[in-house]
Amino acid sequence: MRAYKIVDADYVKREIGRVPLVDVRPPLYYNTGHIPTAVNIRLDVAAAAADPSESLAEMFQDNGIFPEDGVIVYCQSGIHAKIACDYLVQAGYSQLYLYAGSMNDWTSDPARPVERTDRAFARAS
Repeated sequence: MRAYKIVDADYVKREIGRVPLVDVRPPLYYNTGHIPTAVNIRLDVAAAAADPSESLAEMFQDNGIFPEDGVIVYCQSGIHAKIACDYLVQAGYSQLYLYAGSMNDWTSDPARPVERTDRAFARAS
């Protein structure tokens, strides 16, 4: 039995602003477009730690997301979000929602909102 629930875009859209959303992609991807309200918590940094589960859990807790909290996790295609969920289960998280389609699915519908934070690419005046 899976320790997290797989959800779709409709579920994510209904939960924006109600349940924390975590984008586990590198900042470059996050900055060029992410689901509104999502915070960026880097899976690649956690995976490089001696204990990736503990490292990722610490980063989630630093962002106010604790093991008893519901949280939706996504990435670009769902693969890294699944890895993040597996690590979080090992760290005691129990209310995990994996957006399996992730950004590839989200951006397939132009009506779905996308936030950008790529100010680093803007020209200085």
